[in-house]
Amino acid sequence: MKLTIRFNIGYGPATITTTLSTLVAWERKFKMKTGDLAENFGMEDMAFMAWHAAKIQTEHGQSIPVEFDSFVNKLVDIEIVNSDSGKVTPVEVSDTH
Repeated sequence: MKLTIRFNIGYGPATITTTLSTLVAWERKFKMKTGDLAENFGMEDMAFMAWHAAKIQTEHGQSIPVEFDSFVNKLVDIEIVNSDSGKVTPVEVSDTH
């Protein structure tokens, strides 16, 4: 399963695609299986996947915080723009501060 996620942490939009490494890290952190995502996909899940993948994929040209909570605190927008499984419903969240 691959998800393409667009996020903005204040430098403009960036897009990443999850990898096996990201999904394994998510399973370890949340003690769930990727099959559970269809029923229980939340904002923290999406943010974690974006953060983890962005740390590895550097071509987006943004400085990604080392700590996950710092990444979450900087998020302005985040949305799923594509899912190869078709099971995760696109969600968009905008910070209106």
